[in-house]
Parts: sequence; C-alpha cells; structure tokens
Amino acid sequence: MSEIRYPKMCALFKPGHNPHWIQINRAVGDRDDPPTPGRFAESRPDGSVVIEVDGHELNLWNHEPERLDEAAAASGGVVEFQPRWGLLWVPSMSGRYAFCVARLPNVHVPCQQQLPVGGPMKLLEDAGGFILPASEL
Repeated sequence: MSEIRYPKMCALFKPGHNPHWIQINRAVGDRDDPPTPGRFAESRPDGSVVIEVDGHELNLWNHEPERLDEAAAASGGVVEFQPRWGLLWVPSMSGRYAFCVARLPNVHVPCQQQLPVGGPMKLLEDAGGFILPASEL
C-alpha cells in the first residue's frame, strides 16, 4: 500500500464532501454501529462510487472519486462502510483514510472553494459545519 495525494480544497462538510472531525470522532467511538467490511467496485468522474457490502451493491457519491479510487487501489479494494456516519474507510500504511459519502440518488452540491462566512447557524446551513480556531471562541 502507498499513500495517496492530499485532498483538494473544498469548504463543505456536507454529505460526500469533507468529513468533519466531530463526525470522525463519533464514528470511531461508535460501538453499536461499527464499520462493515466491503469491497470497492468502481468510481466514476461524476463522483458516483460503487461498493459491495454484505453481498449488496451500494451506490454512493464523493467529491473526489479519483482520490478514492487511488486509495482503494492501494488497499487492494478493501473498504469499510459506516452508514450511520456517512463514512467510507479505506486502510492505508499509516492507518486509514476517511471519505465522507452520500447515498445516491441524494442531491449533492458542487464543492465551494471559498470558505463560507456568517454566524454558526448560517455556516451549518450553507457549509454543513465549520471549524474555528480556539482563539476565536
């Protein structure tokens, strides 16, 4: 297994975009709904991703299908899906990558390059979450 490229710039924490650190922490600590082993089948340029879990084919969406394809190729197609948290985990040499995924045919929005501005409620609505440095609290 080899490491993959860095994520592209995206200012969204909505399903299928950047995973939020709270989402990852809760998923890692979730003993009731752990990830389910699966196999990566394919990704397409439109962001659609196909995986197989428990003998079922699942259609998902991620804003970086090429990066996900790269990670899955490095893992030999091994993935884990954690639907409660909308995360697809891919093992790597240094641990595992977390990809936030949306179920298709859910509506998804294109990536935003500029960080949204506004108060906490506006940021939740527009970007799906936010991160602030401790100095701003």
